[in-house]
Amino acid sequence: MRQIISDPNFLHGKPYIGGVRLSIELILEELIKFRNVRDVAKKYPQITEDDVITALQYASRVVNAHPEFADIQREER
Repeated sequence: MRQIISDPNFLHGKPYIGGVRLSIELILEELIKFRNVRDVAKKYPQITEDDVITALQYASRVVNAHPEFADIQREER
């Protein structure tokens, strides 16, 4: 499993998947669009399905550690 890194000199400090430099935010946004781990990994062949799942796990940990940031409204589709 690849490491999640946050570097203030890259992506304004946003966390990203090490070795491929795709932000967790981008991966999560792609999951919202595609709704499928496999399709996100296909769109970005430099990451694996496990990397996408790692991004989800990271997001879950952040929400659990900071529930005050989880208050958002669902967008209409």
